[in-house]
Amino acid sequence: MNLSPVELHYLKRELVSIELRQEIDKLKHQLDLNPVLKRDCDYANEYPFLRYICSRFVVQFPLLKQDDESEFWIKCQQFLNDFGKIKLDTYTPRRSGASQRRILMYKLQKLMIVGLCATIKTIQGEEHSLKKTEVLKGKEEKEMEEKALASALNESVTLLENEDHYLAWLGFNGLAINVVAVRDVSERRTLREKTHAEFIISTYFEGQSEPVFVSRRHGDFRRLAQDLQTEFPTDDVPGVPRKASDALSDATDEAEPAPSHFYREQDRQLLRSFLHRIASEAPLAKSDTFIKFLTEKPIRMTPELQADADKRQEMDQARAEEEAKFREEVDRKMGELNELLDMLKKRILQPGGLIEVFNIIKNTRNVEDLPQAMRKAFEWGRINFAFVLHTQFVTSDRSAENIANLKRTHMLIPYRAIAQLLKLSNPFAMVKSILDLFLTQPFGRRSLLQRIIISSVNDGTKQVQQDIANLEAKIQDPALCQKVKNATETPITDDEISERSIRGVLSPINETLEMLKNPDIQPQLTPAQIVKLAAANDPANIRARDFVMQLHSLWTLHARQREHAILSDLIFQGGTGDLLREIFALFYQPLAQVYRAANIGDSLQHLSVFIDDLIGTIDGLDMKDLGNTTQPFVQLVQRHEQQFYNFVHQVHANDKTHLFDELLAYVDGVFALVAHGLPNRIDMDQIIANAGIAIGDPGLRKDMDAICKYHSERKAQHMKRTRQKLMMDEVEDEAFDFFPNHQEVMGVIHDLAELDEEDDNEMWLDQPEGDGAAHELTIEMPQLAVIPKIVPYFVESLKDLM
Repeated sequence: MNLSPVELHYLKRELVSIELRQEIDKLKHQLDLNPVLKRDCDYANEYPFLRYICSRFVVQFPLLKQDDESEFWIKCQQFLNDFGKIKLDTYTPRRSGASQRRILMYKLQKLMIVGLCATIKTIQGEEHSLKKTEVLKGKEEKEMEEKALASALNESVTLLENEDHYLAWLGFNGLAINVVAVRDVSERRTLREKTHAEFIISTYFEGQSEPVFVSRRHGDFRRLAQDLQTEFPTDDVPGVPRKASDALSDATDEAEPAPSHFYREQDRQLLRSFLHRIASEAPLAKSDTFIKFLTEKPIRMTPELQADADKRQEMDQARAEEEAKFREEVDRKMGELNELLDMLKKRILQPGGLIEVFNIIKNTRNVEDLPQAMRKAFEWGRINFAFVLHTQFVTSDRSAENIANLKRTHMLIPYRAIAQLLKLSNPFAMVKSILDLFLTQPFGRRSLLQRIIISSVNDGTKQVQQDIANLEAKIQDPALCQKVKNATETPITDDEISERSIRGVLSPINETLEMLKNPDIQPQLTPAQIVKLAAANDPANIRARDFVMQLHSLWTLHARQREHAILSDLIFQGGTGDLLREIFALFYQPLAQVYRAANIGDSLQHLSVFIDDLIGTIDGLDMKDLGNTTQPFVQLVQRHEQQFYNFVHQVHANDKTHLFDELLAYVDGVFALVAHGLPNRIDMDQIIANAGIAIGDPGLRKDMDAICKYHSERKAQHMKRTRQKLMMDEVEDEAFDFFPNHQEVMGVIHDLAELDEEDDNEMWLDQPEGDGAAHELTIEMPQLAVIPKIVPYFVESLKDLM
């Protein structure tokens, strides 16, 4: 059958998907690891794909290849047996822990599909998935897409480096908020006057040309956070930052923050960041509590306040310009190094290239003696690391908080004592003894670790129970409250889970109504309750919709409470502690031997010296003149670059266990497998013929058209969503031009990129209808008639190769 590269890719992917789903479903119903770990097991032939994945990628992982590895898998089996006794799949809101587990399972399954497709090559030759630009129709739309990509790629580089930029990118739900000034206000008390600071908040609302100014004390911000937490018990409300002077006095012996050009400037920046984090969350930003905080008791700006606000605005602008200038320097340096970095990428991506690069590091003691391409890579890393430090401790609104946290943590860590312990004792024996102390269950009673975790879980459970009681008091319908609770205890079938995933995007209100109408969840609704709930379908009936939203919050809290109970059950199972011991023994022991041989104690001392130098650099900055704050950070990193490199060199040079050699060989083997695949290629035409399907079979052609149409629609929907988020990252094919058989590899790379772009919340997050593009998972899979018949012959052709 004459298949195009795209059709060949998706036919192979569909065959792999069908078989893998069958194997996973089978394994879920009988949690026995032996068939996927051992070839000589009676049921091994029932799991050919899972057995190959385990034998090639899991069992071969260097840290798992130990003499007593069988003990580890026995403990894993024991843990799975305990885990299988827990009733996990019930009716829960899609943002609950149960849904997050399903998301994780979906991503893991998709990753396995991509991995298998990468290793299975066909004699038919080139294959690739649909590229984003191939999905677009029309030249104009393609050009628009390319422009969006170019601008978004430039923006996305800095999003993770500066939280302020990230929040601005998310948007503030129609609000433009700034803390523009600070004033002192005197308050007369019984015997004397008390002076306190008030922060002037400016807010532009959507559609308004004039801002609203209000003044708020630090305590008002704390009350705002408390009120929002009470109103939204299921949401994560940002915490109020401490006063800069309080945070610094806890971290050091200093009573005052570093000198600033303006009164309470650091607090102003911290509180602005706090308001921005609230404004980026739609439910919080649109709440009456937050709007009231921004608008109640407005004030007029006096000339003195306006002058203060103007000067602070100039300071904000200077910080932004300094950061932009530093970013430009990073980009310029990157442009200069592109050619050399491409040479380094070419070397790494070639078979054995990664091992070759680290062998150079192993045999070279000093940075300046490295080959030119690697020296330039360190130079690029130096300026990028300096940029991140500068952003976090100078230009970010939360810089004062970051500095206080750094000083506090640095002051508490006993570097010298830890270094001496690591030099004079056996790290593995020491930490293993501590672990035994925490995990031992004397006379069958709770271990110390169980007591610590249960104590923490109980604190969270008490808060959830209190929130549940408060909500039930507001709802005042015990029968409905009981039905909501019963939903989290009622088992849900795999078919119902699949239906929920493709039913379409539901708002929290519609999702709750669907659950309440379910006849499997007791008690049944009364006619009066049905009428009351049906009114929530009317957007104008605010009271009914608020009532259903309360039920949704109650449902979420009951799901959270059940998650706590499940966690407690797992903790009390003896298999959990045994598995932790085995994981520690397998992973920590070889690493401890390597780090001890590399004299990690000295490296800890060097880390202490670096942080001392970092704090000294920060304290030595002139915050009144931000025009020259970048170079000290570049010089700081450069001063300690050799010590960092020396640690990496020592780790590899003194690795007598060859652990890192094995890890590098493992990664290199994965690269080679992706590039070259299984020992032999399969013949898709012969497989189709063996299945008794004629070349040109109309049923097969219909299935292929349906699959390609499905993936085209899915990718188009994915692009629509990402365009709305302005985050249009595209895989750079040029980076993989050096890869052997790179044309075949690119299909795998695009699939992995798509997997990486999936957002855990968006996959199951329910939005109001019409609020943007639905998730691509809501597109229904086509019903296939012919392709499933090919699966047994496809699997049979691969068994000997795997």
